[in-house]
Amino acid sequence: MARLRTVSFLLLVILALPSCQGGEPSGQGEHGSVLADQEIDGFALTQTRDGQKEWVLRADRALVFEEAGRVEMTAFRVDFFTESGDVRSTLTARNGLLMRRTNDMEAFGDVLLYAEDGTRLTTERLTWNERTGKIQSDRFVRVVQGRDEFTGVGIEADPDLKNIRVLSEFEAFVRTPDGELVEED
Repeated sequence: MARLRTVSFLLLVILALPSCQGGEPSGQGEHGSVLADQEIDGFALTQTRDGQKEWVLRADRALVFEEAGRVEMTAFRVDFFTESGDVRSTLTARNGLLMRRTNDMEAFGDVLLYAEDGTRLTTERLTWNERTGKIQSDRFVRVVQGRDEFTGVGIEADPDLKNIRVLSEFEAFVRTPDGELVEED
């Protein structure tokens, strides 16, 4: 009987191992208490307005929570488009969240927003407000535009980084011809 219990215990441990491995979503939400309604590998969603593509969202994996109206994603990427259909900027992050009722998004973990003109914004957390068409962050941000660079805490901007408003602790730097960053007065 003791041998049967040992074999049963080992069988349970072996069956439980795949669900404990890191790197794979468990089918649970960010708080680990609610099971996802769907798990989708290779998730993609396109937002259009009057037949024109506004943005395309892609993720390696998505967990869909129907009742909460949210989609949690890994390896998150959003391409924003101009009216003529060209990519105006690309947002990438380790993880993302989409609120289905509003199409608001949140990107977090190694966030990079790269505009078609070469301007780059980096931060740890960034949101997209579908209603206003603005990206926002309340975190430390770094923006590099050509040879210039500025930092601050909090930002509101268009997705192509043409109109940027830093909310606090703004500091600007200029890169000298020999590559040194010098604080601008």
